Amino acid sequence: MSPPGNRSLTTTPAASEKMAADGLLALALRCVECGADGLAKTAPSGFQCAKCGARFPQHSFGGIPVFLSSRSPLKTEDVLAYKVEPAALGKNAARRHWETGRLQELLRGVSGSRLLNCGSGDGGDRRWLEENGFSVTAFDVYPSSLTDCVCDGHELPFADEQFDVVTSIAVFEHLYDPFQAAREIFRVLKKGGALVASSAFLEPYHAESYFHMSHLGVREVLHRAGFVEILIRPGWSGLEALHSRFWIWNQVSIVRRMSLALDRTAFRLGLGLWRMAYRLKGKKPTDDLDLTYAGSLQVRAVKPL
Repeated sequence: MSPPGNRSLTTTPAASEKMAADGLLALALRCVECGADGLAKTAPSGFQCAKCGARFPQHSFGGIPVFLSSRSPLKTEDVLAYKVEPAALGKNAARRHWETGRLQELLRGVSGSRLLNCGSGDGGDRRWLEENGFSVTAFDVYPSSLTDCVCDGHELPFADEQFDVVTSIAVFEHLYDPFQAAREIFRVLKKGGALVASSAFLEPYHAESYFHMSHLGVREVLHRAGFVEILIRPGWSGLEALHSRFWIWNQVSIVRRMSLALDRTAFRLGLGLWRMAYRLKGKKPTDDLDLTYAGSLQVRAVKPL
């Protein structure tokens, strides 16, 4: 994953530092270098592992900790050099994410409120999730005003079984090893906890994306990590996903909205024709027909008790 352009900040560095400290110090932390629990704050220099002695610095903006191991392709010095500049918080964009294909329904009925937001961006998701009653810890690969820490999703700086829920929205396609990232999410979830996520399938390449997975690929990644009760739904359609990026005029907001509405209508018509064709042949439409042509996939999976 790579940082987007600098955008969206509404809190001061001081407020950000207090938020990060309050959120992280309430959790048991784990050293991403050696895997030992007991990572401790060593003010004012950052955090240090009591076992291997590894030190983890803080970004100048709000003192946001940077937990990256020597194995990660992400570099601590690059993160520390990243300049955070004020802009408007994108909560509306986060809301659109959660309203796409009824993704927010997958959060209903989850047990507990302590939530880890993987790949939080500039924090719009955090505000939306907090409004819906969750206590949020958020990370990404770059700092922002609503980021608790910077880390690599393949090596999480949290001890085992810290969270009731983990959310990962449009992140898995940007991970170079989704199997390892899924294992890490499984590790930090409490027993009975749920992962709610979305991932690209027929979306075009974007922002250094690695793996765009079918529903079979998503299920395999989560099954190997140990998850059960894996529910997979279609997100937006393949037509919307392709046309939104391919046609340059869709970069204009009002044109994009009209274009996507037409694509949704065309997609429903196309699926209807496929179902009709199956029936004319005396066959039942396949259960995965909607998933076959999905631009993205939405998933809920549970860590067994």
